[in-house]
Amino acid sequence: MSDSTLEPGLNPGSPAAAQAGPRRVLGLRRVALVELALFFLVALGLDAAVGAGLRFDGVQPHPFWIPVLLLAIQYGTNEGVLAAVVASLALRVGNLPEQLISQDFYQYLFTISREPILWLVAAVMFGELRMRQIRERDELRAHLDLARRESDAITRSYRQLKSVKESLETRVAGQLRTVFTLYQAARAIDKLDEGEVVLGVADLVRSVMRPEKFSLFLLNNDVLESVTNEGWDDEDDSYARWFDHSSQLFETVVGRQRILCVARAEDERILKGEGVLAGPLVSDDTGEVVGMLKIESLGFLDLGVNSLENFRILCEWIGTALAKARQFRELNEQRLYSGDGSLYSSGFIDRQAIFLANLGRRLGFETTTVTIRPQGLSRLSADRRAEVAAAIGRAVRQGLRDTDMACDVGQHGMVFGVVLPGTPMDRAQLVSERLEASVRKALPADLADLPISFTAQKVGAE
Repeated sequence: MSDSTLEPGLNPGSPAAAQAGPRRVLGLRRVALVELALFFLVALGLDAAVGAGLRFDGVQPHPFWIPVLLLAIQYGTNEGVLAAVVASLALRVGNLPEQLISQDFYQYLFTISREPILWLVAAVMFGELRMRQIRERDELRAHLDLARRESDAITRSYRQLKSVKESLETRVAGQLRTVFTLYQAARAIDKLDEGEVVLGVADLVRSVMRPEKFSLFLLNNDVLESVTNEGWDDEDDSYARWFDHSSQLFETVVGRQRILCVARAEDERILKGEGVLAGPLVSDDTGEVVGMLKIESLGFLDLGVNSLENFRILCEWIGTALAKARQFRELNEQRLYSGDGSLYSSGFIDRQAIFLANLGRRLGFETTTVTIRPQGLSRLSADRRAEVAAAIGRAVRQGLRDTDMACDVGQHGMVFGVVLPGTPMDRAQLVSERLEASVRKALPADLADLPISFTAQKVGAE
């Protein structure tokens, strides 16, 4: 006989369990009805064939106990009671024994109803025990199914949480690396020299925008001239290297100070295939436009609302740095002395040398210069270079006339010079030799052997 329980892998109440569950007829399992019918066909057939035809009446224990007990134990009360009723009908319908003279009515009634009553009691008792077991089993299965669902939910939640955590860790790590890289790149343009700022722009643009191709243009007499281009292929790329005031790109970026983005139809017509983004380099302090930053190629996922805002901030950042560097250069050219005050500045001495040369031509005297070029100063620290400059200044003040002027030629403290008003070339050679001895004496002991060249030449009037 088959079991009435569900398969172990199926959950109660699930669609698969409903399809795989026992089929019922009038609330009774179909398989129980089939088993019951087969048993009585076989039993009654055997009784008719080899038995006395009394349906095993008087046989103890009676064979009809088999379906009653099995169906009650296996399927429960309903099937057990059905088996008891069918067994009773199979035993007594058309097979009632005759009442004996010695039996009264109640004795006779007991005789014919004893087995049916016992079968019915047994079916109810064992059936209810089976039903209780089935209910407990279903409850356990329900609890197990709930526990499995909770376990699956916890597992999914854990995996999602782990995925989110790993994603956050990756993002934080990436942001930390990006912030550090951006900090390093920002330091590269935090300079007071325009050349150093231009050199640092490339790292800053790569850190913020991650472009494939970009270029930097500086404004020079109403013309945007390319000073830096990254990723350009000279054979395949034909991007313009300058834009004058007559071009629409110049007028929009410099004149209107507007950022162009190829995602906008109007801006695409203005760009004319020259790039994806273009924006003015505007000083945040003065509002002055010093150039243009143009990105020719950018990844599809890197072009968005945030990238457009980052590009705007980047243009302001670079524009401010360039404007400050340019302002520092202009102010530096107007200074009288160099940074430490020991030497005249290059801008001042240039003007003075030209003035003295012109004056000498009119009054009949020559002005010469002695160029002092130490070797290997780039390997020295800023403090050590300052010591060399101070030593040259002391040597000039101590060994030369009051009218002779020592200056920083302007190559970042690497070259120095002395202007000798009223000194012809033959005397300048002697002054150069005497100046070399004075400088060697004034240098610190550990720099006394520093290679230094002294070159005398005449200042030509313009």
